[in-house]
Amino acid sequence: MTSPLKRPRILSHPQLRDNDAPLLFGFSGSTRYVPLLAGAGLFVVALLLSLFGPIDWQMDNAAEVYGFLVACLVAMMAGYWWAVRRKADRPVGGRWPLPQASAIVVLGSALYLLLYPLTVYDGTGQWFPNVAEGLLHPGQAYAGKAAAELAIPQYAVYLGTLIAPLTIAVLPLTLFFWPRLSRLARVLGVAVILCTLALGVSRAVNQDVGDLCGYIVLFLVLVASTAREGHGRRKRVVTCLVGAALVGGLFLGYYHTVISGRVEADTVTSGRHQHESLNEALRNQALVSLGTERTGSVFYSVVPAAAQPTGSVFTSYLTQGYKGLSLAMDRPWHPTYGLGFSTFIRHNASRVLGLDENAIEARTYEGQLDAEGWPAGVQWSTFFIHPASDITFLGVIPLMALIGFAFGAAWRDTCTRADPVACVVFFYLGIQVLYLSANNQLYQGGQLAVGFTVALVAWLLLRRRARAERSPDRRTEVAAVAEPAGIRGDRAE
Repeated sequence: MTSPLKRPRILSHPQLRDNDAPLLFGFSGSTRYVPLLAGAGLFVVALLLSLFGPIDWQMDNAAEVYGFLVACLVAMMAGYWWAVRRKADRPVGGRWPLPQASAIVVLGSALYLLLYPLTVYDGTGQWFPNVAEGLLHPGQAYAGKAAAELAIPQYAVYLGTLIAPLTIAVLPLTLFFWPRLSRLARVLGVAVILCTLALGVSRAVNQDVGDLCGYIVLFLVLVASTAREGHGRRKRVVTCLVGAALVGGLFLGYYHTVISGRVEADTVTSGRHQHESLNEALRNQALVSLGTERTGSVFYSVVPAAAQPTGSVFTSYLTQGYKGLSLAMDRPWHPTYGLGFSTFIRHNASRVLGLDENAIEARTYEGQLDAEGWPAGVQWSTFFIHPASDITFLGVIPLMALIGFAFGAAWRDTCTRADPVACVVFFYLGIQVLYLSANNQLYQGGQLAVGFTVALVAWLLLRRRARAERSPDRRTEVAAVAEPAGIRGDRAE
């Protein structure tokens, strides 16, 4: 009789198998809470900037808005705390073995690199990423990116959506599973990261570079927080923290270069350069017509004068979503029956079901704001307005507890089971938590929507199947069978 844990022959190739090296961090002490502290920390920083930063968004319902935001933050933290603190008295592991991270990285990287030339062409109008133009002339690069997206059929986007469950896993697994990956997986994973970085710079966009830098910083902080006592601990901690500071500084420098170049090009194109300086244009960009400058802000005492215009724009990116949220909370709720939280799902479901997409969109909070001068895709309105279109703002609060629980549980499974699927879920939930003040990051476009949904369902099914197959008299047997496959059961702390 064939063993249920026997793998297909192709996955037995050494370059598709993981080794048994431990991950760089364990699930103990402060490490359990570092992801929450990073995500919730940025959330709190955005709240404080909204209250005391250089831009006053003039919210008439400020008490309602901030009360709602605090309730969402508390709910998310409570869900996360429950996930990481709960006792795990039974081993997790069933008839289905965990997939090999190396296999996922190799297959995902191969597909990504195969599609890469077409992706670059669809995104820039050129067959190779022009990194120099993105750095030296970001305004032109961004204009070329916008023109290409309008003029060129986005075939790479459609093809990329089909392979997204594999390709979106490359970055998180390359970072978090590095010690376990085969040599081929490491080479291909690094190649994909560099190609993604080159494409983002060539298009003069901040998100690709920002996401990568943000998670490298989080990864280094996690590694530093788990450094064990003994020889070399201080060196490891200092190296990680210096590296994190360096990566953060490089991103801020890149952000300044790109946003200044884009705003300068916009003022020249519109003819406003004859009437306003670059610093004035940056300040106007930050205020987006609905904010006013808070001249007494501590921001002007702490931030050097030369960095204040760019800092104002960065602050606007972090806080303008709260103005959109304020406007949305003053609008009536119209049920959208599950089609309000995602543009991608709404578009495709409407086509399949023969529904009037425009009528459904007009019922959403995003559609109502767009009709009243807060354009979707140009100005942000926070993550919260999207699910609220389906379940109301009151319903969003328990949803945040569920998101926090999933975030914590996925981090727990990543550390204790070395589960690569859980790592992918953890990584992208982390990105969504970081983008709470901005938008619904996971379900704006097709690739992340499809890739994340498949990863989430796969993770839940693996855990559900494992629990369904367990019985008290089989715990020892299941644990013994699971160990050779590299599955470590959860243990009570």
